[in-house]
Order: sequence, then C-alpha cells, then structure tokens
Amino acid sequence: MQSSEWGVFHLKTLSTFHVSFINVALRKFCVLATVLLCLAPKNYFVDAKISSGKAHLSGARTEATLAKFAVSASSFVSIDVNLTAYGMYENEQHLKFHVYSDEDWPKVRKSPLCAEKIKYAEKVLPVIFDYQGLQPDDRKGSSKKSSKVEMYKARIQTEVENPSPNRRNQKDRSRYYYFAIDDCSLELANHDAGVPDMVYAIRLLNAYRDKKGEPVFDHLPADEDGIGLLLVLSIAFSTFLAVILFYKFARTIGGEVHVAILVVMAACGFNAISALCELLHRM
Repeated sequence: MQSSEWGVFHLKTLSTFHVSFINVALRKFCVLATVLLCLAPKNYFVDAKISSGKAHLSGARTEATLAKFAVSASSFVSIDVNLTAYGMYENEQHLKFHVYSDEDWPKVRKSPLCAEKIKYAEKVLPVIFDYQGLQPDDRKGSSKKSSKVEMYKARIQTEVENPSPNRRNQKDRSRYYYFAIDDCSLELANHDAGVPDMVYAIRLLNAYRDKKGEPVFDHLPADEDGIGLLLVLSIAFSTFLAVILFYKFARTIGGEVHVAILVVMAACGFNAISALCELLHRM
C-alpha cells in the first residue's frame, strides 16, 4: 500500500459470505449478552447509592461528613448507616449522627464550633455500638495481619422527609442532604486517645409514597432525574448515525472505504450500547 493510500481500506476480497458471517456473529453476541444479563445474580445489580470510607474524630476535627445525597421534591430519603470501630469508643454518649439540608449547610461550614454546627441539624440520632468480640485486624497498614482487635459495630436506620414537616417555611423542591457524625465533647476535653479508628458504609435511597401510601424506592439521586431523556436521545442519535455509516459501508463492498468510517461506526455502536446499559440500570 502506497503512502497516498493510507487510511483507505480495500474491500475487494470481502465477499457476501463474509458480510453474512459478520451479521450472524453480531446477532449471536447480542443474544449471549442478553442471556448473561438475565442469568446474572440479583445482588449483582446496584440497588442503592452506597458511600464508604474512614472516619477518625479528634479535638481538631470533631465531625466527619459521610455523604451527601439529592432528594426529590415531595419525597424522603431512606438512610442505613453501618459503623465499625476498632476499639471501644469511651465517650459514646457524645457521639451523634446528624442530617443537614443544603439550606443550612453553608452555615454549618462557617460555624467554628461543633456546638454551633449541630444547631442547624434537621435530625439527630445517637450512635450506639455493640461489642463484637476479638476479630482479625483488617485495617490497611496493620503491623500484623494475624493480630486481633476488639471490634464494635453500630447501625442507624432512619428516614428524612423533604420538605421537613417541622419547618413550615421550607419550599417543596429537590434539595441536597448532608450526613455526618460528630462528637462535640472532643473540643472541650482532651481525650483523643479514647477515640478509635472507624469505618462506615452509608446506604441511601430516594423514595416517595404512591397513592396507597406504600414507599417506592429509587437508588438514583434527584440530580440525575433528567439523564433518562438524555440517554434516550443518545441511543437514537448514535443508532441513526451507525445505520447510515453501515449503509455506506455495505455499498462499498468490492471497492474501498476510508478507515475513519469504520472507526466512527464502531464508536456510535458502542456509545448506543453504553447508553442502553445505563438506561437499563436506571429502570
């Protein structure tokens, strides 16, 4: 192939048999993908937004923000928090779980003291740990993987209405909620040594009640409400463009076609498949 022919793909050797073979292969791939999707275990699919991480409180950092989540108007958020402490939390009675709305969050960030921050909370719940016994220390950076540590676990399950029924002037709109744990006693007394390392996993569900009063849950936050229409448009446009390019490709059998057409056609096809999978994920 000469330098002037770079980017041109010759199709003289591509017979009708080869085109039919490609079509059959693509159909079999789609059937196989559908079967695997149907046979996949139920717990393989995501059913909620789950945020996880580490939290270590101290006199210099008395609170830790676990997550934020956008809740739709006239709805509520279902909250399920699991906390694991690697050692006993000595002043557990001061450890609290707070929920803040986006209207008050700027005030929370500006407040210098923990005692001032918690005044803006929409909801407050105690954190009560249960002793789990000596268990292997699975923390990263642990000196000995075989070492054991006293393990404590706590679980918090609650719901927060949007808008809050306790605030009459709150508009009925989509809003962000922030979830945090804190211990305000740490800024009053120096007992950082009594605060163990903690890890958390918080599960959040956007929900509303149907006409019968039964909850209907959605694992996607309110700030993704408009993505469904965008995905449908992306699927339609990508499919339309891929069909046009494939028609142009099929007409060049026995001739030549620019490689760019094949690349763009493949990109459109994969983009349509990606958007379709994302749309199925939202359903």
